[in-house]
Amino acid sequence: MANLKDVVKSSIFSLYSLFFNVGALLGVREDRVGLVSMHNAHFSDGLGEVEAELKYRTARGGKEYEFLHIERTDLDDIKTALRFVTIDALKLGRAKYIFLNDNFMALAKCHPNQATVITQLWHGQGAFKKFGFDITVPETIRRREVLANEKLSYVVCSSSCVRDIYAKAFGVPQSKVLNVGSPNSDYYFRRLEKETARDHLYELYPELEGKYVVLYAPTFREDSEADSKILDMFDAKALREALGPDVEILIRLHPQVHEANIRDRSLGAFDVTDYDNVNELCLISDMLITDYSSICMDFAIQNKPIVFYAYDLENYKGARDFYFNYEEYVPGPIAHDQASLIDAVKASKAEPKPMDAFRRFNFDEPDGNATSRLIDIVIGK
Repeated sequence: MANLKDVVKSSIFSLYSLFFNVGALLGVREDRVGLVSMHNAHFSDGLGEVEAELKYRTARGGKEYEFLHIERTDLDDIKTALRFVTIDALKLGRAKYIFLNDNFMALAKCHPNQATVITQLWHGQGAFKKFGFDITVPETIRRREVLANEKLSYVVCSSSCVRDIYAKAFGVPQSKVLNVGSPNSDYYFRRLEKETARDHLYELYPELEGKYVVLYAPTFREDSEADSKILDMFDAKALREALGPDVEILIRLHPQVHEANIRDRSLGAFDVTDYDNVNELCLISDMLITDYSSICMDFAIQNKPIVFYAYDLENYKGARDFYFNYEEYVPGPIAHDQASLIDAVKASKAEPKPMDAFRRFNFDEPDGNATSRLIDIVIGK
């Protein structure tokens, strides 16, 4: 028997689909582009790259577009949540082009207009931990996921080597998987972005100027008890003292980790969990410490050193697992406790481990033009 939570979700999805389907029946607006951010990046990710590319083409005499921005945070307030499931749903149903950065379960009961093109950009890049159909979820969620993914026209992947993985993870034929590169990766190829990001961070955190910046960005665990131990296992103060005065540490927790409060500067790190643009953090940071997060891809594409702090690796394998052998696949040293973490960070700072093979496997030959190639296929030149 369905529980109350499932019943409520089903009712919301039914209401959403009602308005979406009315919009689809009214016919598409050829100039409308829906940008749906269920992975909260505030449109600073691949969705933002798509919008910027279309505006760039408009400025050079191309077609002008109307952009409909929809994100998960709209659901945090009653007024915006009501608009989300009614007016915005109807407007999205009339969009000619829809771009997603995460699973959008509301599509499960929707019937898009035949002229609508729906493209899944995904928020991750390459292939690291398993996702989509490759992980176990409750049957009710899987049914919605299957129905939602049936509506996809295209899925974007970052390299030829991961194309099969993306086809299987989204349950789509290979013909729907576009190996054009990840739009999000284009950000790291623009020189002016680094200056802008650096100025922005230095304004907020002047202590970072002229320092070697280490970003600690762990992923979430499957239970709150494990989440609550994440910062207990990371002694930022000891790490900073061991590395010397030329190093500053940033900590960015995953949005799904709610237990910790690291705003106390005495911990030896700056809390950037609420910083809107994670790409800026990846751009200005000199090294990454992570565990199982796909944020490692953002550093790999920049050829920046990564240290993997996998203190609970065996437990995580049981909960989520990876596409490849973790110890052999990751492009950096693995630490299992605080002492080995300090040693690994010191060594990587002095002599980073080469990651050419990992980078090539996950990105082919990135050139900063992935979004342009994608738009050429989905919308046209």
